[in-house]
Amino acid sequence: MSDSKLGRRSLVLIGAGSAVFTRGLLADLITADDLGSWEIRLVDVNPEALAIATRLAERMVEARGAQARITVRSSTDRRSELPGADYVVTCVGVGGRPAWQTDHEICQRHGVFQPVGDSVMPGGISRLLRTTPVMVDIARDIVDLAPQAYFFNYSNPMTANVQAMTRYAGAEVVGLCHGMHHVQRELAAFAGLPFEETSTLYAGINHLTFIYDFRHQGRDIWPDVRAQMEKELAEPPQPEDIGAIWENGKAWHNPFSWEFFRTYGAYPAANDRHVVEFFPERWAGGDYYGKKLGVDAFSVPEILQWGEDRYRSMRVQADGDVPLDDAAFDRSTGEQEQLIAIIRSITFDRREMFSVNVPNRGSVPGLPSEAALEIPAVATARGLRPVQVPDLSAPLTAILARRLTSVDLAVEAAMTGDRDLTVEAMIADGAVTSRDAAAALTDELLEAQRRFLPRFF
Repeated sequence: MSDSKLGRRSLVLIGAGSAVFTRGLLADLITADDLGSWEIRLVDVNPEALAIATRLAERMVEARGAQARITVRSSTDRRSELPGADYVVTCVGVGGRPAWQTDHEICQRHGVFQPVGDSVMPGGISRLLRTTPVMVDIARDIVDLAPQAYFFNYSNPMTANVQAMTRYAGAEVVGLCHGMHHVQRELAAFAGLPFEETSTLYAGINHLTFIYDFRHQGRDIWPDVRAQMEKELAEPPQPEDIGAIWENGKAWHNPFSWEFFRTYGAYPAANDRHVVEFFPERWAGGDYYGKKLGVDAFSVPEILQWGEDRYRSMRVQADGDVPLDDAAFDRSTGEQEQLIAIIRSITFDRREMFSVNVPNRGSVPGLPSEAALEIPAVATARGLRPVQVPDLSAPLTAILARRLTSVDLAVEAAMTGDRDLTVEAMIADGAVTSRDAAAALTDELLEAQRRFLPRFF
């Protein structure tokens, strides 16, 4: 299909102040000549962050001489940018890195250690309280002003946000996360196989998705993977093998995930850094293979500093103080990578398979219909079509059902501003086990994030 036949399409990016995502998206679109011409509409409530992202995007377009194919505009008012949109993408982090840091510090003061804090456990619940109502408001605007648009969400906590936007706004939203894609590639590399020749079946919730079938050209290769796992885990780990932020491909980098595989015959994505948070009862005091979660195992300060450093680097590039980094135009392996591939599959009806977060609606028996699950889907010219996963084992289904309980409670608490229901969500999550402890932690988190919680105050 030629550029002229495609016509100029529009993509609205809400949360464009997340410059890392904006840069990656623009780089991918600039290099995707087959996808034709685009009007990119950047939206963020923070004028300064929006200005930086806009300048960076314009410099990137100019550097590659793509002005005729890609135009950029921006606004702090999303309602002005939504009408006529073909695609809408949300990448919103209410409170940004400072709020994330606050959650981390408060949780540690209460004896709760977690390596991420964006999905579950008290840090994830705190993020949910300030983010999910905002996402519902955004989704209502999209339903009102751009009902024909394909709507993709990257904002965490993914499971809660997709459930709430579906339930309270009636949005047809698809949640995307690159974690599953990366783990699929890592498993192929672990087995010494070309990724393109492998296939998987899986189901779960974002950051806890069970890959239960793994094949190479039709042959079950779990026995080969199991043999490699046993070989690597038989050797003592090096200190740098455990709890580092960046993957090294060794089994000791994700010891819990491989122990889980031993027991259940399925590998949990997206590796230990996320997976351990869904089993807080196993890590009393944050103790993890001789290290402390969020401290020297998957250090939260380290990942926050990494994000800050990347943002500063992009800021000086946006301001023209330093030349654009050519690496910005390399083929993406970031969050937006799957988005571009999905747009391509929809545009040309390639019917390729992707991992998506969508309401269950019968895809996985034994789990609630409204639950937002991470499952395979086919991207067609008529949108994404989820694939049924009828053979997820009963034990794995039970684990997911248990984890969804806290999500349901926390979403209801967020939408109603109910402090007592928040306490119940904390208890159901499992990181704190007494009501007094849950109440004390809840109250400190609510007070610290007060300015982002109008429903509670």
